[in-house]
Amino acid sequence: MSLSVFRDASGAETPSSSEHSRRTVRNEPACHQSRDLKKIGNAPDINDGAAVELEFLQDYLTEARELLQKAQEEVLRLEADPGNGEALASIFRAFHTIKGGAGFLEATNVVDWAHGLENLLDKLRSHVLPVTSDRIDAILTGIDVLEAMFRQLAQEQEPGPGPADLARKINLLAGSDAEVSVSTAQSPPAASLGAAASVAQPLSVLSERSMAAAEVSASPAAPQAAVRNGEGASNSLRVDADRLDAVMNQVGELVLLRNRLTSAVGSLSKDDENMSRIAREMDLRVSDLQNTVMRLRMQPCRRLFQQLPRVVRDVSRQLNKEVRLEMVGEDVEIDKTVVDALSGPMTHLVRNSLDHGIEPSDVRRNANKPPAALLRIAAIHLGDKVRIEVSDDGKGIDRRLVVQKAIDKGVITADQAAHLSEQEAVELIFRPGFSTKEQASDLSGRGVGMDVVKETTDKLRGRLTMETIPGQGTSIAMEFPLTLAVLPVLYLRVRQDVYALPISSIDSLTDLEEHRVHRLAGRVTYSVDGSRTVPVVDLGAILQDRPLRLGAESVEGVLTERGLFVVSEVLGNEDSVVKPLDFLNGQNLYQGATISGRGNVVLILDAAALSAVSSVDRGR
Repeated sequence: MSLSVFRDASGAETPSSSEHSRRTVRNEPACHQSRDLKKIGNAPDINDGAAVELEFLQDYLTEARELLQKAQEEVLRLEADPGNGEALASIFRAFHTIKGGAGFLEATNVVDWAHGLENLLDKLRSHVLPVTSDRIDAILTGIDVLEAMFRQLAQEQEPGPGPADLARKINLLAGSDAEVSVSTAQSPPAASLGAAASVAQPLSVLSERSMAAAEVSASPAAPQAAVRNGEGASNSLRVDADRLDAVMNQVGELVLLRNRLTSAVGSLSKDDENMSRIAREMDLRVSDLQNTVMRLRMQPCRRLFQQLPRVVRDVSRQLNKEVRLEMVGEDVEIDKTVVDALSGPMTHLVRNSLDHGIEPSDVRRNANKPPAALLRIAAIHLGDKVRIEVSDDGKGIDRRLVVQKAIDKGVITADQAAHLSEQEAVELIFRPGFSTKEQASDLSGRGVGMDVVKETTDKLRGRLTMETIPGQGTSIAMEFPLTLAVLPVLYLRVRQDVYALPISSIDSLTDLEEHRVHRLAGRVTYSVDGSRTVPVVDLGAILQDRPLRLGAESVEGVLTERGLFVVSEVLGNEDSVVKPLDFLNGQNLYQGATISGRGNVVLILDAAALSAVSSVDRGR
């Protein structure tokens, strides 16, 4: 059920009070009576009633969370432009609709809390009270309380009252001397927002209350009539993510069968043109189906970025730093799995930039920089990849300081530090337990955060790069394939064994020339086009314990972000579906396995793991 049924039929933005038009469930249309939770709770068939109630709850939470996120974005916009009437109206509507849906659920604490915020917003949009920093802070903190209440509802428990001290503050900021109207805990003021869920009861208790006690301030009759007349019908459909995953898995199996069919037809006589034509048509149809299903899983990066303005605001104020946030590419789409997994890492990157990279305003002035630093978050579409960047114009990273801190903390030894390249030295910040902070704070210093970024990027088959210029700033970029369901791979041969390497990790192919191979600081390296030197990763030495001999054996080079991989032969590329290797525990050299077009099981190599175990002493 859409929350739109709880809105005023006229679209009016009037707070819920005794002056409003109010209706109880007894006066609802028939379509609403079927959702009467009190009736469901007392119905003989408890299981059926509970199922309907749970379905309604899930629908409510999905849309309520979207409304709350939108409200937070609008509050931040309002803070930058206090006279923005459109933002005020949007925030008010969000709280009004959240309250209405909570009323149908009989979640009275949610209703009362949203009503208190709604009262404050009504005073602001009516210009009875001005928009101030204190009022913005109170609204944002009130949003945090509602989020905590939604988490309790998601566990099918009734949320407890919100923090009493915050409720009083909201009431005072609304200019009311009356008794606090926001539902609060009767215990002493809570120290954290967790108090919003401190008194949790099973949701089934809600059904024992009278619906009349939670009257809804919406009048959905007109919208219902519009829907019955076919007007305003939604163009979208909510589908459970597990169903999409199941469809994607089936398409993956179809891709494997397509590959096998293409290989089998290729081995037939060339005179059989009919079979070749069928195979080509099958290839096109499967590719179209694959692309269509892939697009179903795509989500805009806006969902990934939406929490970051609040993070920047809170942390910059805590650190007393002036920061201007710039977000680019919010409409760029990427696989849902990536969006879900990157929420935490993106927060870590932003906090790290604010805490470590960006200087205080007085320091920036002394360095002839603008007092307000620029923090830029961007999503860039690059063919079959998406690049996500977090960059700042701060002080950059001091490589020598990073190396010394790594030695002091035991992350590396002094001997290992002597063999590090400049890029490897900077990338020490992604090691677990590493931090340049002398003392830990609630923001950083515990050595946890940047390693999460690295680990998550590797799990998502992405590529992590960093560029820094002392005094000018730092840019950290992550590149991910558009979809994780189907993995394009390059098949290669190491003597008689065939392996696969993800194409996303490959830069180019190259013929090996013996005069470009050098030993540098005890490491075997290769000079690429005379412009850069990369480490050599001999797959023969690692996978078979027998180095491939340049000049004595047929060898080719595969240039990756991790170095130059030496193989016997490159066979070709193909779309594959990754199957996990559950029987391998802990660290290993493989991302998984796939089935080639010939029907053989092929191991997919992990470029990062191979590079890590490559020995500097292996000879040719």
